[in-house]
Amino acid sequence: MRYSKYVHIFHVENDVVALYHALLIRTVFLKQSEAQQIDAYFKTNRVDHDALLDVIQYLCANYYIVANDEEDRELYGKCIELISPPAISNAYIVVTENCNFNCKYCFISNAVQTPGVTKVMTEEVARQAVRLLQRTYERQQTPYDKTITFYGGEPLLNFDVIRFFMEEVERTKKQGYWPSDVKYAMITNGSLLTKEILESLQKYGIALSISYDVDKESHAQRVDKNGNSSYELVRQKIALCHETEVPFSLSITLSETLLKRKGEILPEILNLSPSTIAFNLLIPNKQDLQNKRYYEDATDFMIEAFSHLREIGLYEDRIMRKVHSFSKSKMHIYDCCASGGNQYVITPDGKIGICHGYLNNRKYFSSSVFDEGFDFRTQEDYLYWKKRTPLLMEQCHDCECLSICGGGCPYAADYMYGSIYELDTRFCIHAKKVLEWLIKDLYGQITNP
Repeated sequence: MRYSKYVHIFHVENDVVALYHALLIRTVFLKQSEAQQIDAYFKTNRVDHDALLDVIQYLCANYYIVANDEEDRELYGKCIELISPPAISNAYIVVTENCNFNCKYCFISNAVQTPGVTKVMTEEVARQAVRLLQRTYERQQTPYDKTITFYGGEPLLNFDVIRFFMEEVERTKKQGYWPSDVKYAMITNGSLLTKEILESLQKYGIALSISYDVDKESHAQRVDKNGNSSYELVRQKIALCHETEVPFSLSITLSETLLKRKGEILPEILNLSPSTIAFNLLIPNKQDLQNKRYYEDATDFMIEAFSHLREIGLYEDRIMRKVHSFSKSKMHIYDCCASGGNQYVITPDGKIGICHGYLNNRKYFSSSVFDEGFDFRTQEDYLYWKKRTPLLMEQCHDCECLSICGGGCPYAADYMYGSIYELDTRFCIHAKKVLEWLIKDLYGQITNP
């Protein structure tokens, strides 16, 4: 008898340890002395008292303790069977690759700056994109999350096509199949928002996410084409959202400057009153390959912010994904929709790709909305991405974050190490720190309810 290969031991406090099952996402807390007695049992196969026997029987029944490798293999096989077939759960509609900003940390800046390609989506491309999605949704009529996200560049530079797209959706609903539970979102720098646009967003049910770094010094990297600060302008647009009672999410990039000013950030977030927030870790780029310390500090800040903001019912998306997985013992198979081949990215000229990170070089963009025979389930690139989850990546099987990590960003792994099937090592740092906090937080909730 021994611990399952998926069991990891964490020191919690004083004489308390946690046995965490990385595959089943379950946690048991033991006194250090009990853990030592279990270690002795593995060596002698002898139990000295009934209380320890009860503990061992519980651990055996819940796969913390196994008799041999075959038990681990059988359990792993059962978990793999729970992975659903690929389904398009998100579609990025890149209505324009033009942008009125020149953000210094933009990870698709090459796409925004590249001349000589189609930069603005036409109504005909938008119409064909809706038809592609209609065919896709009709093929996969099973319950799953479905979101259409309008993206750029700056999508508000081509808001007329967003309106056209939504009107085409309404026409499609009258003529044929279109699921009623599709959600719509738009990610914008916020600078071009008007009352008319906000009214249209409400009319069409498009959730608004504004990229804004909250603190003036932190936001300084989000400049316009002339290098001017956008801080006050976007803040005025956020005030307009409040005036028109349009809820919005804040997308906040965790720059080095922001982390140095973290004491000012939380009060400012509360002052802006977003409905939700999302913190973004920096993606490596040729000018700035972030070091381990940055990802540790960024994660510490995210955890600190989450702990404070949850008290008022305001939740951060990236941490919440792992909280949901940990609290529900539900595998977080993919951390982004591109992993597993579950995402469309449609360019202004109608090319179909998987990940918007590759807008800068069009890698994995090998089809078109004009190809009525396109089926992502049999397309070569989608088949290649299909198994990109820690559960199917051998180098992840001994990791404590196996079932809650989701694998991070395939694009970042490819950029750093040459393949989407390499580790996103910066995200490994993030996931491990979050898991340790989750375990200790759970213990705190149990002992101090």
